[in-house]
Amino acid sequence: MDAVRFLAFFLVFLSHTLPSQPNARLDSLLHGFAPLYYGCAEASIFGLSLFFTLSAFLICELLLRERSSTGTIEVKQFYFRRILRIWPLYYLGLALGALIAVLPGGNRGDLVEISWYVIFMGAWQCAAHGGLDNPMAVLWSISVEEQFYLFAPWILKYFNRRTLFAICAALILVSNGRLYYLSMRGVNGGRTWVDPLVQFQCFAAGILLCLVLRSRLPRLAIWSRILILVLSGMCWFFANSGPNSKVGPPYTHSTIWHILGGYTLASLGSVLALIAFLGLDAHLIPRAIVYLGRISFGLYVFHGFAHRLVFGTFPYAFVHEPPMFLGRIFASFALTVLMAALSYRYFELWFLQMKVRRSVIPSRPLMH
Repeated sequence: MDAVRFLAFFLVFLSHTLPSQPNARLDSLLHGFAPLYYGCAEASIFGLSLFFTLSAFLICELLLRERSSTGTIEVKQFYFRRILRIWPLYYLGLALGALIAVLPGGNRGDLVEISWYVIFMGAWQCAAHGGLDNPMAVLWSISVEEQFYLFAPWILKYFNRRTLFAICAALILVSNGRLYYLSMRGVNGGRTWVDPLVQFQCFAAGILLCLVLRSRLPRLAIWSRILILVLSGMCWFFANSGPNSKVGPPYTHSTIWHILGGYTLASLGSVLALIAFLGLDAHLIPRAIVYLGRISFGLYVFHGFAHRLVFGTFPYAFVHEPPMFLGRIFASFALTVLMAALSYRYFELWFLQMKVRRSVIPSRPLMH
């Protein structure tokens, strides 16, 4: 699953880095391939959908294994483990965002917005008022994740599989109902995208996949996995690039059915991506990818800061020098990896070791 974690991050990184709006210079370079490029660049936003789906799948799998092994789920220990994994780095990222806000050139008004992130209400704040111009604005997704944790261990502890299927169906209905309501009211795509209820469809998809597989890993040939991964990419591409349809932020001129269908395709693409990797021989995945998957939380937290630092140096380079733009992408990625690696080794690892000691069902070994 480390490969999936890295894939999810890398797609999000591309969505925040690649130009997705028509550009005359880019059009002349790509010629007839420009529409394909723009569609792929816009579809990369669904790396976040993949992250939510993966998270729900893993949480469901580990907790159901715990219930099967011990007869119950220690909810208190679950929350301790989640706190140890998420809160230290999350609040470090918020502190960095607050520092940027008060430094020369920053916007002190961001401090008010960041205060909502402190209590894990960043997603609702963005849904109500729009995002803030701060490298740590991307942490709204952690708010969505934390709200999923409020109910996930309880329903997995007390309900049987049949009831869990019904709960997932209800979540999907609520998510689509919310999406329909926001679309009918003309709420823009950016605010709809960050709405927690809208994103809960991805969590339902992850839980459903877990329930269907029942701890069995798909035994598929490599060519089958490649085909499934291609189908996953096609789902994401058409979710955001079909006729009159732009699911990701911001969308305009979209019909309500295109929007509902787009979000459904986004979830389906995420499920297919998981299936493509589940049960894959670990020896086929390069160790570098495994490592990047291990530090993927840090990659996600710091990539906005690295992007701001690198791209802020030569803001107009792409217009005149495309090679310089590619260089900035690589520099931004390299700086992100460096920051995440240092954070993992010298900050996160101590908390992760405590988390492992509280684990009931082993998840994965730590990398020192």
